[in-house]
Amino acid sequence: MRRDGDLQPNSKIGSVVLFRKYHPGTRPYFQDMFYDATTIMARTRRPGLASFMFTFTTNPYWPEISRNFFHKGQKIVDRFDILCRVYADKLRKLHFLLNKKHIFGKILGYAESMEFQKRIGGPHLHRVFCVDTEATPENIDGLIWAHIPEKPADSDKSAWANFIRKVLELLPKFQIHDCGEHCKGSNGRCLKGFPKPYSRTTILHANKPAEYKRPSPEDGGHTLTLEYGSTETTYTNSRIVPYNPYILVMFECHHNLEYAYGQSDNLKYALKYPFKGPSFSYIKCQDGTVSIDEPAQYARMLYRSPPEAHCRIYSQRYAYLSHTVIPLSIHLPGEQNIYFKDAEKLNNAANGILPETHLTQYWKMWKNNEIDKNIFYENMPEKYSWNDKDKIWKPRIFSTRKKNIENRKITIGRIYTVSPREPERFALYVLMRHFPGDPDHLKNINGTFCDTFADAARMRGLFEDNSVWEKTLKEASNSLLPSQMRSLFVNILIHGSTQNCVIDSLSLWEMFKEHMIDKRNCTDAVKLRRIDRALAIIERYLFANGKQMKDYRLPLPSNSLTDDPNKAVDEFFFPTHLNDDDVDETVDTSFEKAKLNPEQENFYKLVLDAVMDPNSINRLFFLSGDGGTGKTFLLNFLLFNLRRLGNKVLATASTGIASTKFYAGGMTLHSAFRLGINHEPDQIPSIPVQSYFGRRIIESNLIIVDEITMLEKTVLENVDKLCRIMVPKNQHLPFAGKVVIISGDWKQSLPVVKNSRSPEAQVAVCLQISNLYPMFHKTRLTQNMRLQPSEIQFKEWLYKLGTDTSGDKIAIPKSMIVESREELIEFVFDKGFDIPSSDMLKRLMLTPLNRSVDLNNSIVLSSFNTESMDYYSIDKCTNENPLSPYAADSDVAGLNKLTPAGIPAHHLHLKVGSIIVLLRNLNTSKSLCNGTRLIVKKLQTNLISAETICGSNTGMTIGISRVCNSYVDERPDGVSFERFQFPVREAFAMTITKAQGQTCERLGIDLSDEPFAHGQLYTALSRATNSKFIRVFAPNKPTDKDGNVLINNVVARGLTFD
Repeated sequence: MRRDGDLQPNSKIGSVVLFRKYHPGTRPYFQDMFYDATTIMARTRRPGLASFMFTFTTNPYWPEISRNFFHKGQKIVDRFDILCRVYADKLRKLHFLLNKKHIFGKILGYAESMEFQKRIGGPHLHRVFCVDTEATPENIDGLIWAHIPEKPADSDKSAWANFIRKVLELLPKFQIHDCGEHCKGSNGRCLKGFPKPYSRTTILHANKPAEYKRPSPEDGGHTLTLEYGSTETTYTNSRIVPYNPYILVMFECHHNLEYAYGQSDNLKYALKYPFKGPSFSYIKCQDGTVSIDEPAQYARMLYRSPPEAHCRIYSQRYAYLSHTVIPLSIHLPGEQNIYFKDAEKLNNAANGILPETHLTQYWKMWKNNEIDKNIFYENMPEKYSWNDKDKIWKPRIFSTRKKNIENRKITIGRIYTVSPREPERFALYVLMRHFPGDPDHLKNINGTFCDTFADAARMRGLFEDNSVWEKTLKEASNSLLPSQMRSLFVNILIHGSTQNCVIDSLSLWEMFKEHMIDKRNCTDAVKLRRIDRALAIIERYLFANGKQMKDYRLPLPSNSLTDDPNKAVDEFFFPTHLNDDDVDETVDTSFEKAKLNPEQENFYKLVLDAVMDPNSINRLFFLSGDGGTGKTFLLNFLLFNLRRLGNKVLATASTGIASTKFYAGGMTLHSAFRLGINHEPDQIPSIPVQSYFGRRIIESNLIIVDEITMLEKTVLENVDKLCRIMVPKNQHLPFAGKVVIISGDWKQSLPVVKNSRSPEAQVAVCLQISNLYPMFHKTRLTQNMRLQPSEIQFKEWLYKLGTDTSGDKIAIPKSMIVESREELIEFVFDKGFDIPSSDMLKRLMLTPLNRSVDLNNSIVLSSFNTESMDYYSIDKCTNENPLSPYAADSDVAGLNKLTPAGIPAHHLHLKVGSIIVLLRNLNTSKSLCNGTRLIVKKLQTNLISAETICGSNTGMTIGISRVCNSYVDERPDGVSFERFQFPVREAFAMTITKAQGQTCERLGIDLSDEPFAHGQLYTALSRATNSKFIRVFAPNKPTDKDGNVLINNVVARGLTFD
């Protein structure tokens, strides 16, 4: 029983009396309602269409209320019945406007609940709903206002002018948030996030709240000045609660209208307040027996305010749902529940006659071909109704009368969740959510008949399986080289373990060690040496990830790094090979013959003098320049030559993909300095001085940090403090006296700010605001190495675009414009997609938002006629609370629907030849990091074989296994979970931010969603080596008189670019 979690060890369950879901207002009722609501929204929300969260409150000063008082002396607290009746009447009008008049668009689905203000005030409504309106900034701008409109001229007597005057009259009364002590948290900040950041345009995000148009006074935003006694207060757009002007004028009350961005977050908010009722606790009796009596606790602890009591007396509903949801149960064959009401049914059960259920009838109809073979169990109520008397599914008969069609309430199904504590029934539940069919069909996997549903789920990759790593390595051993097997083995060790699937590392090593060595000309003596060499290479991989052989109970090689830490540090700084070699690959020596231009030569001398002279004054350098000016080449030249001279260089970058541009030894700054995910000031990692990582920091002469513009200032400030701690004798010097080069282009993307992408918020956390930044000697490269002389005009246009802070739209030349998404795809990838993998590196599609990435990827993938494979993840909640009203989120069905940033999808549909991108840093020394693009070469049940098409190891074949992807939601009611899945996603198209630092020869940019963050447009356009090979798709955008398309260009104020 799930509720015994709070029992003491020596206690036992006594009598149990519980509410059921059909008792309105109880915890099971709301929990079931929340399950139904999540089901409705999951079925009705459509990609690219808008969803909203709407709060509609009571105005105690509505004239209808005071008109119905018995006498003038009455107050609202005397007549809550009138308030509630008037509110109910307003609510009927609101429902008519939303559901019948479709003022936001045709309603596809909704869930709403009623709350009572501050537990003693009037009622108000929370509604989440999705409509058929396309989710574009332009459409949202027309529905949601978060700004003060311009006051019409006195001479303007038009209906629109009068409407705006009414809006301006009502805004101060209902839609201004003026912070007080009631809304401030312990840190003194407003709990509602006011004042909101300004934004010149509306920006829609997939995984965070939208940023509505809130122009600042400097950008032409209007203000409201209000008098409070003798004091005047001026309010800007940062204080406006989002509203709909029509609803504001129509109802004259406070409301809040928000674009719904998440998958279930907004549903939680809409239904959470009714859940705030009394908390339920178990009473421990003296005899050690715990009795549970929910109704008694409910009666003792429940309090209702007068308005709520009135609404309940008059049977006003707690919640409204747009659809009828039919619950469907899952049971094993022959194990359905039996309820006895008379002796006849008892005798039937005794004789083995079991009752028919929703599930058994579905199985029979599916097996007998009475229904479509592709219909899922949970979809049965949509086309069939259950006849409870005859215990059969009957086809639904729909009326064709227009009025009946308009008033019809659609019926959908929802399968009751099953606890993983019942493995066999849970396996059946998971299988039936993914596949149609009867038990025999579900147990038949490609001709192999499984004994149990659990075995069938394991074979389909839907159940945790301790043998998955043995199967993965067995598949890999048939096609991968020994070096690739070693790399895959290490990735499994580091990234593969889950809570319930622990890796037996030693057994795997013993089973597959002979596949990790070259067996050509392998005598017994040679075999032992090669096994020892394989262990040494594996140890180096583990060392680079902060792990040791003993962590996995693996044998140590001779001359282990554990016994000689100096060797490990020296090998890191002076790599003589690429750490893993069947053929001895030496590092790139092309820089010996490379030549620098005068700008690069001057910078090289400055750095060389600083490294060679410990007393030099200039020891901090910032290298900037437009894309194509040779920043990366110069950094690699420095790295190669300084290492050749015996200097120890830490080559890092802000992202994994940027670190692969170094010819050898590149890594992320976070990895090099063991920094955490959170970038709080003074959050310094604890690194032992004599450890491998500590020695690397202490002994380094030069630190390089590339793509610095994407780092928050606190990251570099913490690196500075860490260096001073590690080298205390130089703690008075910046970075403990080390030479530091930071490199980047301020016209490109800035740091991502949590819950905001306004340029002002990005500037506030970037390095230019840090006290360290003025200490760096600035060098800007201007000679472009990519552009031909004929492209000088394009270069100048790019520079203007990247530095223009006016907020004006930029004209994209019509020569770059294509008229359809298909034309854009054809330009980038050619018609047949028959492109050598070496050329794929030179082709790229970019777009601002992930939703456009997904759309483009699906279109391209659908054109492939190659072998395909479907991979499903295994999801497990890590903070499950069965008693929570939001328990639907921790159910596997709810988890399957979640795809947070950086986490692979539950369902991956891949094809041979498709382009994918890694979502994890697997091996940065091999350029296998977050952002690495690959081409799929082979798809197997437990392994994806792919070839890299970017980074310093282009053309290398690797094996990718499933890994444990953890997501932690730090919000109080957030859902944290593990997803066991391949860490990849399709990548024919990428977001602009992901592409920073990459270059290509053929570029397609999809601007169906306009750029919304600083530097996005510049970053996208500067990826190409030639403007002739850039095409832009920008539908429904304005044009100038010459036919050039006008696009938003966001450039932050407060930055210096030279």
